[in-house]
Amino acid sequence: MVAGYSRRTFVTILGCSLAAAPVVLALAGCSSNGSSSGDGTASTSSSSSKSASAASSSDSFKLVSAGKLTIGSDLAYPPMEYMDGNEPAGFGVAMMQEVCDRIGLECDFLSPQNFDTLITQVAAGTTMDCAVSSITITDSRLEEVDFSDPYYDSNQAIVVLKDSGITSRDELDGQPVAAQSGSTGEDWVRENLKNSEVTVFTTPAEALASLRTGAVVAVVYDEPVAENNVAGEYDDCEILDVIATGEQYGIAINKDNDALREAIDSALADMKSDGTLDELKKVWIEGSGKAASSDSDGKSSSASSSATDRASSSKD
Repeated sequence: MVAGYSRRTFVTILGCSLAAAPVVLALAGCSSNGSSSGDGTASTSSSSSKSASAASSSDSFKLVSAGKLTIGSDLAYPPMEYMDGNEPAGFGVAMMQEVCDRIGLECDFLSPQNFDTLITQVAAGTTMDCAVSSITITDSRLEEVDFSDPYYDSNQAIVVLKDSGITSRDELDGQPVAAQSGSTGEDWVRENLKNSEVTVFTTPAEALASLRTGAVVAVVYDEPVAENNVAGEYDDCEILDVIATGEQYGIAINKDNDALREAIDSALADMKSDGTLDELKKVWIEGSGKAASSDSDGKSSSASSSATDRASSSKD
């Protein structure tokens, strides 16, 4: 299990984009009571009355471990959720650290899980309280778990090798195509490339490795992750097409945990209204973690926003 992960390692310096007044924004620590800041002093952040109410009623949550939100993720999907050395990182991780701070729980990501087991594990309610892994809200998944309100809109992307000679998605039908097991990308391939052999992999990295060896001719998976891949390590690949699926990501929550779902929804609503969610998207998705650097301890220190500090300064 990955131990409770402090948000003090995420610091964003937004000088270039805020020319009028550069602001240093530091994420408050994700402590056991959700109230301490990165330097150990009391947080001065201001949440709405809804979030305060949610935090005060945290004893009504049904949790795997008291006082702690235990979160499952595949942590293999940069820039959304991934492992940065021994620590979880990415947009979804930073978002959940902020949510935990606002509802008064310690933030604890489990060690990486297989994506196609997350819904089953959340439904069982014995190993994790929720799952955050760029999970699209679908009718079939809603039969097993509840979801928070949507927090991110996404599409699917088709990735091919730059020298493949493939110019259209129509050329893929009948050829071997890869996707992540249990994903909406797999669903799309099976529904739209009916003559193709679908090869499923545990992670996109495994699928892209298969693409490089020629075992498959394309990989279908979520657009923000595909964009991150081809702009970085997989620069020998390119996005052939973006499929406008209109998907929405949600936090998967056990159906018997209404109080927790309501508290998470309240925190997400506050984060949308005070600009925190947009700031995290700018840092992690639009910036794709490029502001990451190493601190004096040799650990990665990645850029993030100070949700609560900025919210405090912008509210009456």
